[in-house]
Amino acid sequence: MIAAALVPAAAAVALLAADDPALRRAGMLLAAAAFGLVLGAGSLYRVDAALEGGSLPVDPARVTDCTGVLRADSMLSEKGDTLLRVRVREAVTRGGITATARADALVIVHGDWRFSAGETVSIRSGLEEFASTGRERYVSGVNREDIRRAGFSSPLWRLRAGIRDGFHRAIAGIGYPASALLEALLIGAREDVPADLRAGFRATGSLHVLALSGLHAGIIFAFVSLLLRPLRHRIAVFLAGAVLLAAYLFVAGLMPSLVRAVVMLTVGGAARLADRDDEPLNLLAISGIVILAADPFAAATLSFQLSFLALGGILSLGPILGRPLEGRVPRLLAAPLAASAGAQAATLPVVLLSFGAWYPSGIVAALLLVPLVTVYLWLGLAWLVLFPLGGRLIGAWAAVLFDALYRAIAGVTGILARVPGLTVAPEAAPAWAAAAGAATLALALLAPRGARSEAAWAR
Repeated sequence: MIAAALVPAAAAVALLAADDPALRRAGMLLAAAAFGLVLGAGSLYRVDAALEGGSLPVDPARVTDCTGVLRADSMLSEKGDTLLRVRVREAVTRGGITATARADALVIVHGDWRFSAGETVSIRSGLEEFASTGRERYVSGVNREDIRRAGFSSPLWRLRAGIRDGFHRAIAGIGYPASALLEALLIGAREDVPADLRAGFRATGSLHVLALSGLHAGIIFAFVSLLLRPLRHRIAVFLAGAVLLAAYLFVAGLMPSLVRAVVMLTVGGAARLADRDDEPLNLLAISGIVILAADPFAAATLSFQLSFLALGGILSLGPILGRPLEGRVPRLLAAPLAASAGAQAATLPVVLLSFGAWYPSGIVAALLLVPLVTVYLWLGLAWLVLFPLGGRLIGAWAAVLFDALYRAIAGVTGILARVPGLTVAPEAAPAWAAAAGAATLALALLAPRGARSEAAWAR
């Protein structure tokens, strides 16, 4: 594939040197094609290496102990077990042979335990081969006493864990369960969110509200810009905001939906400063390239698929679905309603395949939950600023305010969760998903286009 990239690359060099603007544009297109082929070749190589088991020079059945570094923060499975994604760097066999390894394993720890990305762990357990859509080729099930922590692989990861712990202590000041929801919305730690609230979000098709994405990153960026407004210099404010967004991404975790949002905000902001086009679909494509270049396995995750499909549906289907509402529904209501419907339509095939159910109440739920969550996030950011200054003095008042908002959010999800959804049998899910996908694609391609552009509508 790299050899195939040489042809468009050579042609691009020649065309970019031409005087004709049309030829230069063709050269840029060929250069982009060559770049894409090189990135694709690199991604395929990395995927093939992982599918072959990485570099584990010993028989996994003979492994008794292994040592590695956590790729991400621990997660809870639906059964309440802890999931660890481990980069295995050393394996010990029954014969006492220690071998250097370069493989990935999924470690399932029985019970609810918390680990941080970048921690070095030693695991007293064997490895079994594991077929998955991710990079993990091995799996192991252990008890907590079978895992020994050995510090962090670098001071940077230790700093990150300390910052997250500081956020946890500050947020705890508003009282549980409001603190659990705020922690989930700010740094993606959803383990302590009450089960009934999670069930309500799931039953209304609104789990994306809990997932860190454009809503959260946009509010963070706006909050930072507000604090930096005294600088009175657009470039300085943008650079400071971009650096803080990157820091926030590091602290919250490299989730595809959040990476997408941060890349789109950063590239879009740079384009506006340079007086260049910031068409949203182009920004969406750029963010996808960045994510897949960094981790080609991200394409197989639900977070990546739902995030990109949802925003693609908002940008492509939202204007189409909003056109019949013009003049009949107030614009303040019509635009978010059409956007919500577009996101639901675009993600429907994946939702049916993954969950076997679709909840139409999600279209209305977004109209109510997004404003509530936006206020919740703004107040949460204000609380983080005020907490070091006088958290104990205003803690009781803040707890009352956050509790009221929490009850409002829980009430909305609880009421809308009672609306019945469409449930399909597992064997019928592929056919329903295919039909939904075909209908969505037909709507996007065949529906008449209005005079107003999708980009303008999205803004």
